Amino acid sequence: MPTLRILGGTAKGRALQVPDSARPTGARLRKSLFDLLDSRQGAGRFLDLYGGSGAVGLEAASRGYDVTLVERNPAAVRILERNARLLSLPVHVVSGEALGVLSRLGAFDTVFVDPPYLQDIQRAASSVLKSGAVLAGGLLIVQHPTQLTLGEHEGYTLERRVYGSNVMTLYTRLE
Repeated sequence: MPTLRILGGTAKGRALQVPDSARPTGARLRKSLFDLLDSRQGAGRFLDLYGGSGAVGLEAASRGYDVTLVERNPAAVRILERNARLLSLPVHVVSGEALGVLSRLGAFDTVFVDPPYLQDIQRAASSVLKSGAVLAGGLLIVQHPTQLTLGEHEGYTLERRVYGSNVMTLYTRLE
């Protein structure tokens, strides 16, 4: 089972176990993501809608965010819960299909969406944008390959950041 490390906050430098089913967001992209968040809003409620390895959600918890992770793979859920416990990070892990549980999770300052690339990323982004899961002034961040371009959505500003073969499309909900 591969490992990766938390980059900042209270658990900085500590290793995470990574589920075999996960495709973790790399260190460079995670650093860029949290530099961006630090410059915009600091902490708040953070939803990692496709928990996977927990790299993003546990990183957010280490940096002071109130984090909810959603994961449908039972083995990955157990590893996420174990990582959070070992790192003493207070995260809420929800077992279930991301878009199926979205309506009962509430609203967040930051929602991070990085579904497995075989899924319909556009559908996931659209579902979150329409769901009310992003608070006014909040941010939806969708990580996806450069071949995909996500469009505008009423009530949100749109920004794209390219990192090699990955893009982070940022939707900021208007006040």
